[in-house]
Amino acid sequence: MDSKANAKRELILSAATQIALDSGFHSLTLDAVAKRAGISKGGLLYHYPNKDLLIKGIAIYIFDEFCLNFENFSEKDPVVKGKWSRALIEASKFDLEHNAELNVGISAAALLNSAVVHNISESYQSILSKLEDDGLNPVTATIIRLALDGLYYSQLLNVAPVDKEMQKAVFQQLVKMTNKEE
Repeated sequence: MDSKANAKRELILSAATQIALDSGFHSLTLDAVAKRAGISKGGLLYHYPNKDLLIKGIAIYIFDEFCLNFENFSEKDPVVKGKWSRALIEASKFDLEHNAELNVGISAAALLNSAVVHNISESYQSILSKLEDDGLNPVTATIIRLALDGLYYSQLLNVAPVDKEMQKAVFQQLVKMTNKEE
């Protein structure tokens, strides 16, 4: 039964995420999510009794996907030294290219909930601990992490967001930093 409930929640979160990506965060309504997921509104409300809880669920879902991408990128990297930093760069690049608009709306809404922030913070700390044992100079790994954080925050807060060409060049430079011998 629990796996059915988890599958239903994932279906709901996937549908909600797709609505936000396709039509914007403003189009995310409970009715639209239920319709997109192919379930009744009552079925949706059973799992997410209100939009606030749905948004919290989406925030965690998106970050879980980010963590999964991070792990997948690291597994594909044959070079041990710097692989966790490169995985973070690639996962961030993918996320910013595919989920940027959604991340801004969801993150802004989720930041108001300390439980969601705590959950995401713990997961991110797990990622950062892998960077500590990456074989790179710790300062280099920290510079990479802070540059990625900066790309997210400038976009999230809409404070001098970096254009796509510069963002691409930044990602390339960060990858180069993981390949340098120190």
